[in-house]
Amino acid sequence: MQKRSKELILISKKSEAENVTSLFFESTKKVKIKYISGQYLNLKLIPESVSIRGKSYTISSIPSDNTLCITIKRKGIFSSTIIDMPIGSKVVVDGPYGTFYPSRDDHDIVMLAGGIGVTPFFSIIKDRLNSGFKDNITLFYSNKTIDQTAFFKDLNTLEKNNSNFKIIYNLTEQKKRHSLVNEYERISEKIIKKYIASTDKKCYYVCGSIGYVDSVWKILKTVGIKEECIFTESFF
Repeated sequence: MQKRSKELILISKKSEAENVTSLFFESTKKVKIKYISGQYLNLKLIPESVSIRGKSYTISSIPSDNTLCITIKRKGIFSSTIIDMPIGSKVVVDGPYGTFYPSRDDHDIVMLAGGIGVTPFFSIIKDRLNSGFKDNITLFYSNKTIDQTAFFKDLNTLEKNNSNFKIIYNLTEQKKRHSLVNEYERISEKIIKKYIASTDKKCYYVCGSIGYVDSVWKILKTVGIKEECIFTESFF
């Protein structure tokens, strides 16, 4: 194993949305992994497969949790294999890695997530709210339908219990209207301006597919957000 590698055992699973599952792990040595909300781990199977390489996954739990959670969309051989592992299976992880998270000095934060790109934000939001931060957090969350929207109930509960947290759902293929859904179209300059009264003195974090991140980055620039205030993370 690499110096930073640790062996974990799968203790439970939870369905979060259509084709999205959270997997909860404990260290086989009962040692908690130290990380910052928003970071990711590299995960490999035990024994390591020559035909199925490892993959990086963002941590969706928070540092104070007793278990470590990663939330995965069923896409590709490796992710499907991880989701289908029986309880008690072991994996090897190394990390954590990444700097995609707000500093403690950041004030109001605007997050824009496409699909499973919400994962780092889910961890960051929970961590900041649990830590008593009073600055405003706004999450624009884009999906095709509610059934494909991970953490829907959990996010709504967080919003209900925290006046400084606001969610704007953008669903592009939802036919049936829902009382908690704000927009039924793709994120746009018009939508940003509708919900963000003043774009100044805020940090903007964007996560999702390469296409989503590129599109949203251009929208934010068009709205007038300075490049140094925009932080992005994309996945394949």
